[in-house]
Amino acid sequence: MKRISLALLLASLVASAPAQAVNGLCMIASSHNSKHNTDNLDVMLRSSDCATDDDGDHCSNSEHSGMDWSRWTGVSPQQLSQEGASLTAQMTGDAGELRCSGTVHDGVLAGRYKFTPDSAYFSKMAAMGFTDISPRKFLGFLILNITIAWTQQMKDAGVTDLSTNKLMGLRALHVDLDYIHAMAAAGYPELRANKLTSMKAVGVTPEKAKEARDLGFQPTESQLEQMCIFKVDRAFVERMRAHGVKDLSLEKLIQVKIFKLDD
Repeated sequence: MKRISLALLLASLVASAPAQAVNGLCMIASSHNSKHNTDNLDVMLRSSDCATDDDGDHCSNSEHSGMDWSRWTGVSPQQLSQEGASLTAQMTGDAGELRCSGTVHDGVLAGRYKFTPDSAYFSKMAAMGFTDISPRKFLGFLILNITIAWTQQMKDAGVTDLSTNKLMGLRALHVDLDYIHAMAAAGYPELRANKLTSMKAVGVTPEKAKEARDLGFQPTESQLEQMCIFKVDRAFVERMRAHGVKDLSLEKLIQVKIFKLDD
């Protein structure tokens, strides 16, 4: 009976842990993505929870660029053009609710924010094995839109070595089921969280894996990453072959690029 009571007490403490709100300063501005020709939203948050030590004040700061306007209510590009307007921008997701209330000046909404974590979300994540989620990390989960459904997809897909930090890495790099399945179909059935993020981070795609095979290579995952990092692509390989260098292995070609021996 005592063991059951302690377990219930611990569960209640864990479930209530994320109820603490996070507060601080916020700025929201409109931005334009020239690469994709889209209008987006930039957010900067500065936490009020600061610690002071011998090195001075240390506060939690975060900047998030290129967010989709559709995730926000109470703010728009048109409203940010209204000098002196008082606005409350709000973003709600599985992880909780973020509100930024302030005044528009020079096209920027500046004021204070309050983030309230969702305790039901915490309980569901804990049931999936993710318990090390602080209120501030909850805010990161909201910004990245780490939903219960997406997290369950990663687990159901068999992605291994998952942790809260690795979930954030996967989501930040837009690793989804389509990417996992497409890479598997291309001959790389990778399910390690770190390897998935490292491949996606350097631009490894199923199309690049196919291009490597079309050139006569069978690269490992690490070699695919090196090909992307050092731009060992079709143009480079064909240029080398046109110069009479036809029998170099992929490893040698990568070394040529690394040491710039083709210059």
